[in-house]
Amino acid sequence: MATINSLTVLQDELVDLLKASLAALRPAVHILTPADLASDTDTTPATAKPQAVPAVNVVYLGHKFSPNQERQRSDGRATLIAQLFALEVVTRSVRSLKAGSAARSEGGELAMAVFKAAVGVALPSAASKIAFVPGPGPVYRGGMQYLPLVVTVDLLITK
Repeated sequence: MATINSLTVLQDELVDLLKASLAALRPAVHILTPADLASDTDTTPATAKPQAVPAVNVVYLGHKFSPNQERQRSDGRATLIAQLFALEVVTRSVRSLKAGSAARSEGGELAMAVFKAAVGVALPSAASKIAFVPGPGPVYRGGMQYLPLVVTVDLLITK
């Protein structure tokens, strides 16, 4: 395993995994991070870039340190942290804005493709395989559906 120099290395590797795994889908799926959605001049929500669709937004949700002392070196020079990411599937359909059935159907299919691409994968810099965990439910608003799939993966940090 290579030396880890960035706390967001696993986010980058998730983006790469999804880009490669979903490349054949049509229409093309945008794999984005929050930085891709922020405006070039201002990061307030009013000036954010429009959400590209279909898309998977790879969002770092934070991390937690294991209370298990067996997962940390006694000299404090290494620790294992569990990082959480939302793989937020975003779809839009103008065919049925009121009911949203088309966006839900398309979102469900894309979410299954994301699940199959990520489940059980060992990212190059990870200390564990990707595991899915409970997360928030989907949101449907104005023809857009946001369906978050939440994953956890361990990162070994050494001094």
